[in-house]
Amino acid sequence: MKLSQDTNIDLENSNKSFDQIKSLKLINFRSHSDFSLSLSGKPLAIIGDNGAGKTNILEAISLLSPGRGMRNSKFSEMVKDDNSMPWGVNFNILSNGKNYEVSSGLRDNQKGRDIKINSKKVSGSSALPEIILLSWLTPSMDQIFNETPSYRRRFIDRLCAVYEKNHTKNIKIYEKLMAERNSSFKSKVLDNVWLDALENQMSDVSIAIAETRLTFISDLNKVLETNLDPVWPRAHLEIYGFVENLVSSWNSGKAKEMLCNEFKNNRERDFFSKRTNEGVHRSDLLVNEKNKKIEAKKCSTGEQKSLLMGIILSHLELVSSFKSRYPVLLLDEVLAHFDKIRRKSFFKQIQEIGSQIIMTGTDISVFEELGDLEIYHLNNKKVTDIR
Repeated sequence: MKLSQDTNIDLENSNKSFDQIKSLKLINFRSHSDFSLSLSGKPLAIIGDNGAGKTNILEAISLLSPGRGMRNSKFSEMVKDDNSMPWGVNFNILSNGKNYEVSSGLRDNQKGRDIKINSKKVSGSSALPEIILLSWLTPSMDQIFNETPSYRRRFIDRLCAVYEKNHTKNIKIYEKLMAERNSSFKSKVLDNVWLDALENQMSDVSIAIAETRLTFISDLNKVLETNLDPVWPRAHLEIYGFVENLVSSWNSGKAKEMLCNEFKNNRERDFFSKRTNEGVHRSDLLVNEKNKKIEAKKCSTGEQKSLLMGIILSHLELVSSFKSRYPVLLLDEVLAHFDKIRRKSFFKQIQEIGSQIIMTGTDISVFEELGDLEIYHLNNKKVTDIR
């Protein structure tokens, strides 16, 4: 998919579909034995003390996207500690004017989770983005600018996965192929004909991954340019990597040929290190604060939080511009870190965008000033509607 060259980003709300979670039910999930919640579609804040189980609710919702959710935990770790029964999460979703029942869970001695849509089991999680799109922001993401390249890659690849439905699948294919290549080096058995075929497949999927990253970042930067609200710092994103440089400089066929040669020429070095030293798994995301012309990692903690929020909001707008759908946004303990001016600016943008938003926090006053939203109090794994 290449949108950036000739795409006019349309940010108007007309003819857009707003994905909406109508209800949810958690069984033996984390701290919740049996938890149910109905949602109206209005912005929702769930407040409660630390340890009440607020984040666990958001994590369950995040499983409506491919992968292992916002915590990136093993599925076996999601079961309630004092219960040997399998866990399950169930949702009623309104998407494109249609209702869907989506469930996911883990059975005994099972590595991957089961997913059912309207009571029919589906293979893998790739069908989920066809029904609902999700984005989220959590406290652990605040350190993205100071973390390792792998952390930043996971962040940008998650955003890309909402933008291009095959992106997650391509990364899984690449990682599987790379593991096979590395295994051959560890076994000290080199079959050059077999490696030629394997590296050809790796090159194909690598080019697709790099193209998605580059196109997505180009289009996201266009949306970031239109955000003139001075409350939010101006972010500009770039991705650096050997494969991305090839794709930027050559057509797909030539880039693939050069990447195949790179894999082949690196076999001796990779054999001794027992790993693949070059590829899309080595790329890094660079974020700059455009007004100050400095790297995000050199910004203050408050500026970094604001940069990240600006990226997430722009991502919502970008996805809606070509999918005609607005993702559901999950915010875990995020708004408390912003001052009153930024909180009001954020809520104004959310109202304009129209996405369903589900937030958590400990301080009700953070949300009371935001206007028309629902506020639930979570205590002893039960919710009370307090507004």
